[in-house]
Amino acid sequence: MVLPAVAVADVIPALPQNADGLEQTFSPAFDYDGDGCYATAAISSSGTLNPGLKPGGAVNGHCRDYAQLQNSNTYSREKCNNGWCAVMYAGYFEKDQATLGPLAIGHRHDFEHVVVWIKDNEVQYVSTSQHSGWKWYPRSQVRFDGTHAKVVYHKDGASTHFYRLANGNDEPAENHTGNWFYPRLVGWNGYPAGLRDKLMNADFGSATIKITDSRFNDALNASKPPIPFDPYA
Repeated sequence: MVLPAVAVADVIPALPQNADGLEQTFSPAFDYDGDGCYATAAISSSGTLNPGLKPGGAVNGHCRDYAQLQNSNTYSREKCNNGWCAVMYAGYFEKDQATLGPLAIGHRHDFEHVVVWIKDNEVQYVSTSQHSGWKWYPRSQVRFDGTHAKVVYHKDGASTHFYRLANGNDEPAENHTGNWFYPRLVGWNGYPAGLRDKLMNADFGSATIKITDSRFNDALNASKPPIPFDPYA
């Protein structure tokens, strides 16, 4: 069955912000390049999962309305050991489309991730998910809004989208607000009853959220810079 494109009225409402201090203090400041979707909610307070969008039409078609941005969440999970803390942040997008038209290359649903690596209460490294892999950067290459690393959802040439670090050409922000944006943050212990398990166990096709019990440690290991942090501790 082909699902209809999501109209503005059909945008599912975001979960309320509920995250601990570490997760909030270092949550990324996001922007979204114009040739892609906005992050939005993957699940609502009533437990409705986002049906996503079938690729087709414009690369940013039906997924870059202000209502979607207003109803966006970031989902986070943290782990600390050996003097370091890692916080992984996941953003949900309704489609990830590379080309235009009815035969568009891409897929319904997309999750992209950022990991911030914190020592002495300061971000020392940032890792971003890039297609099936990761790339990490030292603090010296990261632009910040206060304590928050600036990260952009970006179309990779003729390919699909991923997160990258912001650079000097990303000012001012391109999203509807004109400012670096903070989706409502939902920490690992911040979900309404039953909704974390529902989201973590949902089938999003080829898109996977890396903060699940079965993926989190491996994703930390894959994204880790050369520091004495144990992803499996």
